[in-house]
Amino acid sequence: MARQIRTIAFLSLTTCGFFSACGFFSDKHREEAPSSRPPVAAVSPNAVPDYSRLTADHWLNLSRALYLEGKYLESIGAAQTALSLKPDFALAYNNIGAAYAALRLWDPAIQADQQAVRLEPGMQLARNNLNWALAQKALEKR
Repeated sequence: MARQIRTIAFLSLTTCGFFSACGFFSDKHREEAPSSRPPVAAVSPNAVPDYSRLTADHWLNLSRALYLEGKYLESIGAAQTALSLKPDFALAYNNIGAAYAALRLWDPAIQADQQAVRLEPGMQLARNNLNWALAQKALEKR
């Protein structure tokens, strides 16, 4: 029990020391704001990200990350945003097809995979995904 108390005390002191060194507990922040000063907004306008600077590749990477997290609808949305920036982006169609396939929505998966293959006939990944989606759709019809 005494060891647990010493450990908690040590962690408290080191954490407090860390935050004090970083300025989290400085006296400047403990002072009350003067009443003549208007309240500060919680989020400054400069803190809002500027998504207009993101490229189609950024959105494609986000689509992949969302897919890997199992967020398939969000993955589709990110890939569609990539397509709005680069309409002939075969990899984005491939991501859409993979996400629809993960949701077991075979028709939209097949359409997306077919478009990826049309845009980039040599993309073996899209061809494999298309063949797999066609096979899965056929299996479900049985």
